[in-house]
Amino acid sequence: MVTRASAQKQVRDADAMRERILDAVGRMILRDGLAAVGVNSLAREAGCDKVLIYRYFGDLEGVYDAFANRSDFWWTVEELTDGIDPARQSAGDAVKLLLRRSAQAIRARPMTLAVLAAEMVERTPLVVALETVREKRALDLASWAGERFQLPETVDIAAITTIIGVGLNYLAMRARKIRVMSGIQIKTDKDWERIFAAVDAIVDGVLREA
Repeated sequence: MVTRASAQKQVRDADAMRERILDAVGRMILRDGLAAVGVNSLAREAGCDKVLIYRYFGDLEGVYDAFANRSDFWWTVEELTDGIDPARQSAGDAVKLLLRRSAQAIRARPMTLAVLAAEMVERTPLVVALETVREKRALDLASWAGERFQLPETVDIAAITTIIGVGLNYLAMRARKIRVMSGIQIKTDKDWERIFAAVDAIVDGVLREA
């Protein structure tokens, strides 16, 4: 007879195993690279039978989707927008804060930096799953901002913030291995305050011209 307590324990055990498998994906990415993640290697890393991977995720793509949707891989809209109030902040100030928070969130995620650095040369199904989540959250963030702030129609703010954001991501990736880029220190938080000040100046200039 299956009691309520035993059923709850089975659910907890299943949840714990799912998290164990997803944690193993992250370790493999950091240690061995994106292409190393397969059913057999993942089962060995997680210390489980590969049957459990199929049971809990359906297939390897199900693992990829679950991993990509974890909040610890990519920032969430809630993470970036927390405390931003259109009644107290201008559109420009909000854009500057969102760009800063996005870069800080990426810099704080070593696994994400490893994926960003490898994805241009390793077009695996995992990369596609991660890109899908990233694109959706970027669009959700744009919708969030568009619903709350009046942005000038004469400025393509989406393209501008994309260019700036990609540049910040690239510097964050490079900072994994080097300290200087084109004479600019990029390693420490103090270094990044200089970078953020430059981003603020760009945003101010763009919106002032609008």
